[in-house]
Amino acid sequence: YINQENWPAIEEAKRQDSGVFIISPNDKGGLLYKPSDKLKELCAPLHPMVFNGLFCLSKPEVHTLSCGVARPEDFDEHMEMIALLDQTDELLPPILERLEAAMRESLGDEWYDTWDQGLPYWDETPGEVNIPVILRMRNLALAFDMVEYGKMRYNMLGNGDHWFPGYKANKATAEEIAPALAKSPNASAIPGALEEAHGILAGEEKKRLQVD
Repeated sequence: YINQENWPAIEEAKRQDSGVFIISPNDKGGLLYKPSDKLKELCAPLHPMVFNGLFCLSKPEVHTLSCGVARPEDFDEHMEMIALLDQTDELLPPILERLEAAMRESLGDEWYDTWDQGLPYWDETPGEVNIPVILRMRNLALAFDMVEYGKMRYNMLGNGDHWFPGYKANKATAEEIAPALAKSPNASAIPGALEEAHGILAGEEKKRLQVD
């Protein structure tokens, strides 16, 4: 739910008759196994993991989700989600409405509707600052109190290789970044938003887990 920018790739997979397997929808998809109190409230009566699973699998283009478990009871939310798959039309709309309303209330309508428009790619930005990712993490932290998740992802910037490219907001000044924001309707607000994001999310550097 929290990052739908790859939807065109999923649509292309459907055109190519290719299955879609979403990896780590609960960890990289929001640390949903330990959600913030606000996110739990917004997703009620469902656990955020149950909501996210239903959201993903309600799309016929999506076929498989991975889930990480450490003990047998960790399957409970996933089994609950499976049992509710035939109720997505009833369960999802009110939750989606609450999530959007929380975003609009926290961020403002104009920012919510336009924040991702005209943003440069990380490799087109001075300092290779990954502006879209940083602003998304800020949005989630402010609207859903997803600060712990934001810190985990933000502090991977610079350490995530091609899996999570680009750098943090402090790799370039507002003056250096300004020309790259020429196509954004929020060009004047973004430097301040990046500074705020860094203040909220900066911490100990993280590295991507790897399997050798």
